Amino acid sequence: MKNVAAALIINGGHILLTRRAPGENLAGYWEFPGGKQELGETIQQCAQRELEEELSLPSIAGEVFMESIYRYEGGAINLVGVLVEAQRGPLTLTVHDRAEWIPISQLMQYELAPADIPIAEKLAKIYG
Repeated sequence: MKNVAAALIINGGHILLTRRAPGENLAGYWEFPGGKQELGETIQQCAQRELEEELSLPSIAGEVFMESIYRYEGGAINLVGVLVEAQRGPLTLTVHDRAEWIPISQLMQYELAPADIPIAEKLAKIYG
């Protein structure tokens, strides 16, 4: 099973969500930015690397918020929600067509990637 980092960047009651671009896997779904953990890196290093690669966003990853196992047709993933510190600023989108800072209280109103939903529900319960 693959470990996938989901960067949970909370800033002033808002959280960063990104939408998968047309032509990408899960196109049109909103997700927490992140990606697959590579051999030899911690989940925190993975979150930081993915934010830099996909959004040109420097960050500092902290503790694990929660994990969520989800079974897609191609196999299962262990989505690891990592609390991350990053500043709001201009983003460079590579695999996403939109990025928004949304109020955590509105998180469940977005069409989220299925694996992200359990993490979003817990975030909304705690921070929303």
